[in-house]
Amino acid sequence: MAKIKQKKLSKTETFLVQKKTFNHKNFNHKKMKRSKELVEKRKDFVIEYVKRNQNKQMKVIVTELTEMLFLSERTIYNILLQA
Repeated sequence: MAKIKQKKLSKTETFLVQKKTFNHKNFNHKKMKRSKELVEKRKDFVIEYVKRNQNKQMKVIVTELTEMLFLSERTIYNILLQA
């Protein structure tokens, strides 16, 4: 039997072969829903935390939330602006 010699693929060709395209078959709706729920819970927590700690300065509250939730100050301020 003759052996068929396979061509070695370049990095770009390998990437293109392995790359999955986005379509409805490989999109995980449950993961998206869970992610949305977690974002909502995080938003609610930030708002409630600010209400409970109104006696503190805003900068202190934001710093505490940043350390607790591993979020940037910008993200926390955006959550508060949207509320």
